[in-house]
Amino acid sequence: MKPTLAPLNQGRLQPLDMMRGLAILGILLVNIMNFQYGLLLLPDVHQYYPLGTIDQLTESILYLFIRTSFYTLFAFLFGYGMVILQDRSTLKEASFTGIFWRRAFFLFILGILHRTYIWEGDILVTYAIASFILFFFLFFKAKGLLISAIIFLGVMLLFIPPPGSGDVSELQQQEDTMYQYSLAEKEVLENGTYLEVLEFRMTSDITGLGIFGDILMEISTVIAVMGMFLLGAYFARKKWLDDIEGNLSLFKKIWWVTLFVGFGTKLPYAISPTYFSEGLMLAIGGPFTAIFYVTSVILLSRTEKGAKLLHPLTYVGRLSLTNYLLQSIVFTTLFYGYGIGLFGQLGFFVGTCIAIVFFVLQVLVSKWWLSRFVIGPVEWFFRAVTYMIMPKFKK
Repeated sequence: MKPTLAPLNQGRLQPLDMMRGLAILGILLVNIMNFQYGLLLLPDVHQYYPLGTIDQLTESILYLFIRTSFYTLFAFLFGYGMVILQDRSTLKEASFTGIFWRRAFFLFILGILHRTYIWEGDILVTYAIASFILFFFLFFKAKGLLISAIIFLGVMLLFIPPPGSGDVSELQQQEDTMYQYSLAEKEVLENGTYLEVLEFRMTSDITGLGIFGDILMEISTVIAVMGMFLLGAYFARKKWLDDIEGNLSLFKKIWWVTLFVGFGTKLPYAISPTYFSEGLMLAIGGPFTAIFYVTSVILLSRTEKGAKLLHPLTYVGRLSLTNYLLQSIVFTTLFYGYGIGLFGQLGFFVGTCIAIVFFVLQVLVSKWWLSRFVIGPVEWFFRAVTYMIMPKFKK
């Protein structure tokens, strides 16, 4: 009888938990715009700038440093984690296939529940579907993972519209279906009951193409994360984080390249939004800045001051799934009409300040929790299903 693989609590790589915590912060700063103004952020549907220039500057900063960078960072970490799980399964002679698919299907179900009953901006379903594909790539060697990652990231380049294809604000207003969706969404999120919001999620059609449009949107987002899944798996297969000092020169080179390419391709959209600059940000800027943040954490964590600065992120990182879902619950309650009802009223600057304060609270609460419990409540269920055991919960 093969031994059962237990969840990992000891010997965790601190930089990975730091990255997870940073990703949770970044995802919140991205989502705070959508919590306030809906999924599409179409112009003329909302008044985005109650504080004028301050809100406009905040929006530009969010697009330059945050948007498209952190769901890709989280995807990188997901792929990295799957290789670690595979390696540990092999070492313990446990069934990686069973563990992987239980994990993937539980994530899919959790994402469906989150997307349906809490917030429609869920990313867990996309990660779960992409993980179904990732499984077959995990048997590639490092070179195969890298080539596959480059292919998927290269496919994203095909979605970049040609230069001069128009101003985003002008062209989006021509998309009548999406415009009408945003108007209806604004009305129900501002004034609707929870059941009315739930009905809107179940019946609305964001593309005008019905279920076919939903499938196309899901395919495009799966393609967007697959390249980062595979890139994270490649990093893990190379075991670079196991010897940071030995790979220091490599990390520094990657840091400089991703700094200039990543932010260089995001800056045009922050300055002047067009479909072309948006395509650059999504296809190139997001993945490159994600790796910039990865290498930044790696380089900072090797110094005493850097490690001390980043250490609070590990508390949130170890409870990343619980904290991600908690953000959705709290902020939909704060902004939607069935809660406090601040939808569309605060603007980007105030919303961002609230998000940062809330994240600080998450750090403090996560630290308190981990002083008394081994893992978070959602993580406990996740591990119980994955490993088919009852994980230790209370210290």
